[in-house]
Amino acid sequence: MRGLAIDNRILAKGTVAIAFAIAAVLVLSLSATGTIIQHSATAQATNATTSSAPKPVDGYSSPQGHLTAIRHVFDDPSLRVQHYCKPSDKIVLVCQLYDSNKPNATMIGVEYIITQDQYNSLPDREKPYWHAHRVEFAPHRADPQMPDLTPEQAKAVMAKLAPTWGKVIITWNPHDKLPSFPPQVEIVDHPFMVNATITIADSSGGSNSTTK
Repeated sequence: MRGLAIDNRILAKGTVAIAFAIAAVLVLSLSATGTIIQHSATAQATNATTSSAPKPVDGYSSPQGHLTAIRHVFDDPSLRVQHYCKPSDKIVLVCQLYDSNKPNATMIGVEYIITQDQYNSLPDREKPYWHAHRVEFAPHRADPQMPDLTPEQAKAVMAKLAPTWGKVIITWNPHDKLPSFPPQVEIVDHPFMVNATITIADSSGGSNSTTK
């Protein structure tokens, strides 16, 4: 009986020890879980901060909406090129050029827009690659349109852009399946571009074939 009592005490102590061990494991588990949750919350906050930070791709088509114009692609001067532009701290605007305004549109090039003074500062060998918007904005030339704006708003924006100069660089011929087209600076004032017969959609939704 005495031996049995000793064994019971040993068993009781062992049970208590096991209970403490289990409790310790639970505490450690809870601590680890809490740490993981805390780290996860911190990571989410960091990601949210990062996603809200300004990026180079922000601001295109802002604030005035996008612009469309023709005679920007030498192989197809009738193509209405979609311009999505953003202000630049170095020049006036930088524009991404697309072959349509559909979600799967192909980015076919870029256009840089500079001031008259910046154009004047260019070396003479560079100036032929730039075109004057005060000439190109004529209806019989680029026929510029700003579908996101009212006619009055579009007229005001065009007036501000009229004194500027543009340089169009096509990096992907829209008629090619792959971007195998050597990048080219389009000479917008080239006689072919100016005099080519093109089809321009009129305001009624039809089209007019004209030679300019």
